[in-house]
Order: sequence, then structure tokens, then C-alpha cells
Amino acid sequence: MRRSDFSGTPIPITPVFDVTAASISTQLSATLEQSPGPREWRNPPREAPTSNLQDLMTTEDLTPLLLDALGKRIDDPAAVRLAEALGKKPFKNATPNNSPDIVNRKLGIEVGTSMNLSTRSHFPPRKEGRTWVTWVSHAFVYPNFRGSLPGGFDWKMDDAALSSRFIRRVEGMVEEVRFALPPPREGLRAKVTVDSEGLPEVMLLGVDEEETYATIYPGSKPEHSVEDAFFASWCALNGILREDRLAAGRLDALRQRELSPVDFLSSSLDGLLWENDVRPEHAAFCHAYMNRLMQPGEAAALPDTEEIFGDSNNWRKPGEAMTQDSWENYDRIAPRYTQRLAQWRRGEIRSKVDWPDQSAASAAPAEPGELPELLR
Repeated sequence: MRRSDFSGTPIPITPVFDVTAASISTQLSATLEQSPGPREWRNPPREAPTSNLQDLMTTEDLTPLLLDALGKRIDDPAAVRLAEALGKKPFKNATPNNSPDIVNRKLGIEVGTSMNLSTRSHFPPRKEGRTWVTWVSHAFVYPNFRGSLPGGFDWKMDDAALSSRFIRRVEGMVEEVRFALPPPREGLRAKVTVDSEGLPEVMLLGVDEEETYATIYPGSKPEHSVEDAFFASWCALNGILREDRLAAGRLDALRQRELSPVDFLSSSLDGLLWENDVRPEHAAFCHAYMNRLMQPGEAAALPDTEEIFGDSNNWRKPGEAMTQDSWENYDRIAPRYTQRLAQWRRGEIRSKVDWPDQSAASAAPAEPGELPELLR
């Protein structure tokens, strides 16, 4: 689930899995006692009869179950408990072209999966036998969701009320208004999208993934990473990387050109140039430039590569000459990177999906001891 993907489009509900209310009650209680979320995301479960599955499903606080499952494998007991609590069969394995989810409209929740999460702890994607290891990646929850909410948030708040407590951003190509909520626990993120009337429409709870700019996947061909390596090397040589990102001596070795750009990306950066590798003030530029999300569209990495080298190595046909991993080729394209950053700073080019943060007027956290309310 990428940060720009926040459609929240309802998906047709599937048949309910036949499980016993007693088994769900036992699993819910065990999970609630071990809730991983901070206090403002917790709420004691309301008393509910266990003789009726639907009564149980619509009165228990689902948030602790959800938070426990996010980021874990779909065969983990926490994920199995969540699926059962939603009245569904277990999650199915994802593939590169399909990410199955579980939807329960009555409970106001859609839970998604992925086999490719861009976090250091989940990378790289991998198979066990013939199936991809699959993770519970995110959930969309709606105003009828029966679960605890972050302190200070309510589905009835309008744009002005939300802006007074949370960071407001305009995101995505359709320029949706979203608010960043307190993370429910380390490694997760939460944000709310408002509708045309300025009221909360859907909340995203998900694994806190990084935006990716350059990635060398295990088993990939080195020549397919040449252009990415040029950009990664330029970032290191021009102060784009975080100050503490490189081990001692690695930047000097790069400056002396003691290793090639691909060697630098694969060894010094472990094959990854991601969001947390660069200084925060440069993240939006790197994201837009490397992912063809720049406005105008030709001011991006792929069009620049095609203009200077004729084509990207990723698109060249077998037997066609490849752009070589050399400092001579780096010197051909590095001035273009510098030009694009200068244009960005002057406001001549911009991101199609990232807009400046709009700070809350008084983004104060919930009062100590304040607990969220369950939706009535």
C-alpha cells in the first residue's frame, strides 16, 4: 500500500465464514488484554452477549485486533483472529498482480494485504514454496466502524475542527484533503480523508511504508540498476542523503571514485534509496522525480534518461547496447539532476501528489488519561 493510494472504494461483500461466537469471544478477549496500541487508541470492550455471532461482531472493539494484525503475516494467529472476528475465511496469499482483501461493510472495514511492503523489516519480497509471503498491510475504516479511535478525533468533526488538532495535507493527483492522526503504535500510520463537505469519509490504518526511489531486488541484473545508481550517487555527493546515512569513509571513497555508482548503491546503501535515506526536505523532490510524478511530466528521471542515453536499460531489448556503469556516463546525466533540483527550488516544477503541510492551529495531543469513544 503506497501513501498515494487512498481510494477507499467499497468492494462487494463476500459470504460470511461459519465460525462459533464462543471461539471469537475467547480470541477477542486474549487480544484485548495484549493491545499493542498507545492508551489513546485503547478502550475497554463493552459487555456483549456471546450467544449471537452478529451481536458479538457489532459490539466488540475491533481496533486492538486490527492493530495486532497489521504488519504480520496472514498466517500469524493475530491475522487469523482478525479474519474470524470479521466473520470471514482466512486471508489469501497475494501475488505481484493481486492483493486480496477482506471486506465487511456492516462493520465498516476493509482489510488489505500485500506481498511487497516497503519497510526495512519486510523487504525483500520472498516466496515459500510456490506462494508469496503475504502481510496484513492496511485497513480502510468508515464512520460505521465499531472500534476505538485516536484521542481528539470524531467522525462528526469538520475540516476546521480537524485542522485545529491535526496536520492537514492535500495529497494525490485528485488533490484530496487528508489529516495525519497520531500513530496507533510504532511502525503504523493513520490518516483521514474528508469528503466534499469537509467531513471525515474514510480512515486509513496501515503499515508505515517508505516511499521508494531506487531499489535493487535480489537476483536482479546489475545493468538494470545503472540509472538508479547514478541518481543515488548524485544524492550522496550533493547533500541529499541524511548526514548519518553512510558509514565512515564511504562518502570519501565515492568522491574519489574508488567504486562505481552501482557498487555504491548495492554496497554502501544496501541496494535501497528510500524515503528515510534522504533529508526530509528533499523527500518530495526525490519521490516525484524518480516515480514520474513531476509536473510537467517530462521533468522526471525516465524522460531525462531517454533524452541523454536514448533509453533506460530496463526497456532495452536483448542484445541492445546498455548504458554502462561508468563515471563518464554519470558525468553526462548528473548536471540534469542538478538542473531539476534548481527548478524545483524555484517552483518551476512540482509534485503531482505531494503538497506542503498545513500545520494545525493547535495540534495538542489528547489529555493524559483521555480515552477514545466507541462509535454509537
